[in-house]
Amino acid sequence: MFDLEIINANVVTPTNTYKGSISIKDGVIAAISEFPLNNSVRTIDAEGLHLVPGMVDQHVHFMDPGETSREDFIFGSSAAAIGGITTVVEHTHAVPVRTVEGFNGKIEHLKDRSLVDYALTAHVFPEDLGNLRALWESGVKLFKIFTCTTHGIPTLNNDELFRAFKEIASFDGRCLVHCEDDAITEGNEIRLKEQHRFDNGIVSEWRSDIAEEVAVANVALMVRMTGVTATIAHVSHPFVIDLIKREQAHGAKLYAEVCPQYLFLNEKDVLENGPFAKFTPPARTEEQSKELMDLLNNGNIQILSTDHAPSTIEQKKAGTIWDCNFGLPGVETTLPVMLNYVNEGKINLQRVIEVFSEMPAKVLNMYPRKGCISIGSDADIVLIDLKRKWTIRNEDIVSKAGWSPYDGVEITGKPVTTVVRGNVVVENGEIVGEPGVGKHVEQVNKSFVL
Repeated sequence: MFDLEIINANVVTPTNTYKGSISIKDGVIAAISEFPLNNSVRTIDAEGLHLVPGMVDQHVHFMDPGETSREDFIFGSSAAAIGGITTVVEHTHAVPVRTVEGFNGKIEHLKDRSLVDYALTAHVFPEDLGNLRALWESGVKLFKIFTCTTHGIPTLNNDELFRAFKEIASFDGRCLVHCEDDAITEGNEIRLKEQHRFDNGIVSEWRSDIAEEVAVANVALMVRMTGVTATIAHVSHPFVIDLIKREQAHGAKLYAEVCPQYLFLNEKDVLENGPFAKFTPPARTEEQSKELMDLLNNGNIQILSTDHAPSTIEQKKAGTIWDCNFGLPGVETTLPVMLNYVNEGKINLQRVIEVFSEMPAKVLNMYPRKGCISIGSDADIVLIDLKRKWTIRNEDIVSKAGWSPYDGVEITGKPVTTVVRGNVVVENGEIVGEPGVGKHVEQVNKSFVL
């Protein structure tokens, strides 16, 4: 007797689509069949719906513990579940994980606070070099590294960066690198403030494309030289991909991550909406966003993430454009926005699953437990209504942010049911699960060979 059977679904994988049924027992996929087996405690009829593996979001900020007025794990994970995300990798800047004790304390803090499965990122501060292996062996999934001082997190200079990469490579760890050159962004800030600039245009000039390019070129070279496995976070424009491809061609274990704000928004949105389109690196030109979509389609961008970094409307309005927080909410809108692109013919559903589920799971050593529909895999499943027409509205946002940069956008395609390890946490678009369903994803000893 199975615990749950999902029948009559259009099952979609990165390589195949077929009509079938999925049977779940003890939190894992126990059977995949063409026809219903009719031997389960509960049955969900998914006729007309597409069944996909749950999304794996490697880059979220739920601010818990720390700045929980902006977001916490209960609200953030609930928003993620609504958006078809079943696993997140989280880090908060306010209380960064830097020690084994801090890591274990956060896992204990979160044990009853998540609706989806989760893993944690540790920050690398210069003084932490030499002590990273213990964090990795404790279960950290990623090391977050900054090449510019941002959110109160210090930059690593070239010597520190090289040492960090060598250390992480020595135990086959993984890192996610925020690439903006510290000297260039600092110089831009000084000059813009000397000009008494407080207009929205400062965002793109301050966090310039050149600052991103210089940092990526530097990081990509060091990744190849040290043999570390790394992902360049939130790529904002196509030339960055050229820099990444140059080192990939010479053997660098390097991946490119893009977020929907770089595909959907552009510099005009930054000028018009200011704080509500302030994230870094910022959105670039409309033409560049279209080119990024092409690069995502053709495989030159390997990972899609949300970089969910919410603030409330009041917090976004506080102070000047210099003072307000960077970041956008995104966990509950990223998959819908991409489904809309599927319906517009800009990308296919198989590719969305590959970059938003399979590839992050592989890079993070979670595959095939996560990121696929396969017997023995965790039963992390999302049912999608590709024909559902609806409108993103601020008043419907589950995140503590209470708003979306896509407010008022008409969407076709919606995740309607989310299952986390066999537990139905969202049904017909409504949260039905309880915090605590989500569990910490333990570290594995063996790396997936990409």
